[in-house]
Amino acid sequence: MPWPVTHILVAEKFWDSFFSHHDRSAFLIGTCFPDIRYPAQINRELTHFPDTHIADIDSRPSFQAGMHFHSLTDVLWNTYIHDRQTAIFAIVPHNRAMFHTLKILQDRYLYPKGNGWKQVASFFNAVLPEEQGFGIGSDMLNQWHQALAHYLSKPPTIKDIDMLSISLPDEMVSKIRTYYQTYEGHDQLRSILADFYSAIDTYLDKI
Repeated sequence: MPWPVTHILVAEKFWDSFFSHHDRSAFLIGTCFPDIRYPAQINRELTHFPDTHIADIDSRPSFQAGMHFHSLTDVLWNTYIHDRQTAIFAIVPHNRAMFHTLKILQDRYLYPKGNGWKQVASFFNAVLPEEQGFGIGSDMLNQWHQALAHYLSKPPTIKDIDMLSISLPDEMVSKIRTYYQTYEGHDQLRSILADFYSAIDTYLDKI
């Protein structure tokens, strides 16, 4: 459920403990790839895997391992947000546009915790052969890679919301932009969203 910066930071956080034997570029592309389902309009079942556990990921090829770790991170994120929903929705509206906004703001708050973003962005300059087995056209794959390479190469800004236009109605994108401007400076919301990075170790231990 998080956006790409958060997915990558979580993967990097656990890299040395679980995944250092993998190809880093393929793993990180894999951990972002499942959400291509939105612009590509493919079924979620093709890219997301329920009941994924850390032990199930380790022996898979790097790209597949990244994809499965994406699903695990989604579970951790959903649990974290659920545990804090009372505090969050005392601050913000509870609707679909706001959920998108929470993810975008979280990427903005967490981006400084990462290092080597230029290198990570460069991983997305090439489409992997494994990505071509999901019924997604080459134009869409290249467009997605270009968008991710640009997005990851610099701190996220409100302009990055424009990426959503490929998969969401204009009215929804406009609402997300308004929410972003309204809540980007809210200290309590920032604290809740940013603390996910620190709390994720505890959540991983629980599953």
